[in-house]
Amino acid sequence: MSQEQPVDLQILNKVRHLIPESFKIERQKKWEVLKRKGLVQKILLKSSNRFKLEQTAKYDEFCDALDQATYGNNMDVIKQFEFFKESIKPKIKAGFQFGTINGVESLDLNTFETKKGNFKTKQGSTDLIVFWSSENEKSTRTLNELNTWLSQNQNLKLQINPIAVSLDDDSNNFKNHLKTNQLTQFQHYRYSLGWDSSNAFQRAMELNYLPKIAVVGKENQVIEVTRKAREVENIIKTYWEAGSESEDEGKYRELLDQQTFRFIKKALTQQISDLLSQNKSFAKSDFIRLSLTKCYKIAQDGSKEIVERSHLKVSYEVSVQSTQTIKLFLNNVTAVLGKDNVQVKRSIVKDPKGMLDMITSGFQDVLKKNYKVIQEYTIRSEYFNYVHEKEEFQPDVQVISKKSIQNLTFKEYQTIYSQVLPIFKKYQQEIDDSDDDSDNDEEQEEDKRLIFDRVNELTDCLKSGLELSLGQPFQTIQNYHPFGKDQVIDIEHKDDQVLIVMYWDDNQQCNRQFTQILKVLLVNEEKYKDKIRFVALSKHKQETYELFFLKNQGIEEVIEFYFPKEENQADQVQYNVKSFPHFIVIDKVGSIRIQSQIEDLESILTSYIEESIESLNQKGPLNDDEYSEITQFLYSDARKKLSQLNNKRQFQLSFIFKEIDQGEKVVRFAPIIQYTIREGKQKYLDTFLALLNKVVPLSNFQINQTVQRTLNLLFPGKACKLCQNELNDQTQQYYSPFSDEFYCVKCAEVVDTKAAGYKKFRVQDNLIFFNAPLVDKSVLNDIDVYRLGNNQKVKRGEQYTQNHALDCNGCDGDVKGFRYIALNCLPGKLTDLALVDFCQDCFNQIRTGGPRLEKIVKRTKIYGYNPSMLLLRIPFYMGYYDY
Repeated sequence: MSQEQPVDLQILNKVRHLIPESFKIERQKKWEVLKRKGLVQKILLKSSNRFKLEQTAKYDEFCDALDQATYGNNMDVIKQFEFFKESIKPKIKAGFQFGTINGVESLDLNTFETKKGNFKTKQGSTDLIVFWSSENEKSTRTLNELNTWLSQNQNLKLQINPIAVSLDDDSNNFKNHLKTNQLTQFQHYRYSLGWDSSNAFQRAMELNYLPKIAVVGKENQVIEVTRKAREVENIIKTYWEAGSESEDEGKYRELLDQQTFRFIKKALTQQISDLLSQNKSFAKSDFIRLSLTKCYKIAQDGSKEIVERSHLKVSYEVSVQSTQTIKLFLNNVTAVLGKDNVQVKRSIVKDPKGMLDMITSGFQDVLKKNYKVIQEYTIRSEYFNYVHEKEEFQPDVQVISKKSIQNLTFKEYQTIYSQVLPIFKKYQQEIDDSDDDSDNDEEQEEDKRLIFDRVNELTDCLKSGLELSLGQPFQTIQNYHPFGKDQVIDIEHKDDQVLIVMYWDDNQQCNRQFTQILKVLLVNEEKYKDKIRFVALSKHKQETYELFFLKNQGIEEVIEFYFPKEENQADQVQYNVKSFPHFIVIDKVGSIRIQSQIEDLESILTSYIEESIESLNQKGPLNDDEYSEITQFLYSDARKKLSQLNNKRQFQLSFIFKEIDQGEKVVRFAPIIQYTIREGKQKYLDTFLALLNKVVPLSNFQINQTVQRTLNLLFPGKACKLCQNELNDQTQQYYSPFSDEFYCVKCAEVVDTKAAGYKKFRVQDNLIFFNAPLVDKSVLNDIDVYRLGNNQKVKRGEQYTQNHALDCNGCDGDVKGFRYIALNCLPGKLTDLALVDFCQDCFNQIRTGGPRLEKIVKRTKIYGYNPSMLLLRIPFYMGYYDY
């Protein structure tokens, strides 16, 4: 009785006719032992030949047939054939013809103009072709290295044709990078479409994984493809010395006798695998792999011929500290198998801890050269937070130990940073460019983490010497130029004026903030005149924001925009800017009051304008007696005065005490009272604060307040603005809070399906729907102002879409057409996903009292919804809070 063929060979037979007869197919059985995985057995199918680039269509046909043949099999079989597809697919590698690169545009470095076309490698020359992208840091670093190498070896460059091909999908990013970086040793091209998965050449070069460097010989044959800049010189020189080389398909294969192979296999699986997996002396980042291979060649008719039975092959990459451990382990292996049956194919001894010492030593040397020393200090922050459930203050102490260089100036920071950066980059790059073996990924990540953590620790130490904290004096911001001008202007604080600095970038959150800020500044123009200065500092240089200012024409006439002369300037470190937007608010006497995001700018500005310089100058650090009196007060019955403020979404209160212990000196800051309160509820807090004032004057505190602004709506309207039909409290109707006009349902709901954008609607504002008659008239009062939004319109160049990227709270379906926001649900603090949304179908059920209304109310009961609640209608989607 004949033995049934394995599943993989049965599948291969079904598709073998789609593979050229000349292709040699092999079935490889592998036994591997990895330190972290133990024994793993693999069966691999591989081809020693590949489809040519011009055979891509045939390869795709083969893949489609193979996918059908493997459908329904287990994952091991599917993975086996995914590997097989990789081994047979068109791939540009050593020995292949390079071909023509189409779909590119060339760039003139003098004029920065582009010209569409293609390019071929030069016959009779050695071409160095680098594929990169300005958005891929590793590839930009590689290009810079090769550019430096060519500039320092001009004699070598005369014999090479250097070409750089960018995969940036944005032409501006490509050009801006080349304007900033002098990469003049290369001819520059860019794929017009960037990375394109349908481009056969890009797939064959695997350009979704950058950088890629191809060295192409004089006969247009690929000599080598690598990802490492440091290998290029050796590849080129070896080629020149040895001449053209094709891919070596006849490499030596071991064919041990069957008895010896079985002996090695038995020892590996039953004894040696345990020697490795149970060895606890290796470091976590040590990599060891033992492998044994048996391979058959599969003929066209399905017959097999043995072509390989290997010795045990060993690869390792271990730390210096594990040198003796690996030596002892290998001695034990050879004692079991005999020396002749073990081959060490790769042996690397690394020294990550030595790198850490070199990084720290280099950093210390730079500090010494600049007459600076590292000092340790402790930041102690004590919080007393009001807890609603217990109606009491709960203490929380945070102690952070830090290291810094004290009294560091901007100039000193920039000098030191420029000197330590090459040290950091050297070792980061060394560890980043280490072995590319995918089996070694976890161990490499462990080494990278050690190096990157040390670099971050020392960088934070340097930054800490520059960072300013709350309560400290504002320092002038330098090296920025205003919108439309090149002249650098210092951003300074003026006495008796509140300064707000907003660090921004072109992102959704900043854009939403700008809409609110414009509204606040324009409405309060006279009130803020000479009292408030608002400045917006961009993350990047001005040319990055051409599209932003095109979409927001005139915004620069209301807001002062400034742009950095250099990327990543020191002021971003000084003011602890880690995300955008980031606000700094400086009071009338020049003290930093806020360094964070801001929920309601208007209420903050209003309170800061009212502060007198005299009261601000009185604020200072507490003595021990005052601190004791305040804490006793917080635990007293006075806290019961806050019981009326029992909604944590609408009221939050914290007392903050902060000090810095520098050993010989302890610096205390003025105590902070920080609170958020709903408009109309201030009287309950004022009663509590009046009692505190009798214990310690409020003038001693820095008070940071945010007021949740609310409004009340009048209902009903008298008549429709458009048709003049009468409206009353029994008729459903719409209202625009932006124009203060009412509309009947018929006029507000007219949609011209043939028109585009806002021209579809007779009324183009975001409208509030009143589901009259109102059973619950309390819905007209205490509405969060922020929930009304800003009546935003889709900006020039952006897409009009009524497919809102959110789910309906009434049915969990997609929100398409109009979006309806319940204005009365979850009142209070603006948080992530704090809105209750309905789709058009659920809205129709609500307004008509349809059969699904009861289910909708039940689903949204958790949010406090009832059918009388007001609904804000939004036509187009621009973002969750962007409307």
